[in-house]
Amino acid sequence: MNKILHTMMFAAFLVVGTALAADGKVTISSPADGATVSSASGFKLTYDAVLGPDGNHMHLNVDGKRVDVVRETKGTVDVDALPPGVHEICLAVNTSSHVPTGVQGCIHVTSK
Repeated sequence: MNKILHTMMFAAFLVVGTALAADGKVTISSPADGATVSSASGFKLTYDAVLGPDGNHMHLNVDGKRVDVVRETKGTVDVDALPPGVHEICLAVNTSSHVPTGVQGCIHVTSK
């Protein structure tokens, strides 16, 4: 019976550990998803993040390419002017070794 109880407790800790690793959230509040931005100038991206237990910093990615490293969990970051068209802007949480944790927030903007 003790062995069964220990096995059940170990399994419960594994489930809780996995759930904690997935904790984290990145919210981009401005510009709104689907917004139009000027192609003549850059803009400020306003965000709020919870990095989660494995997170150390975030990468600012534009169309899948890293353009900046962001260490603050709340604030604004400058995004350079974008060529005309639709673009995906993401803040992706990374470990101290720059490995993505899977937690990210993304928006799409149209640059005109």
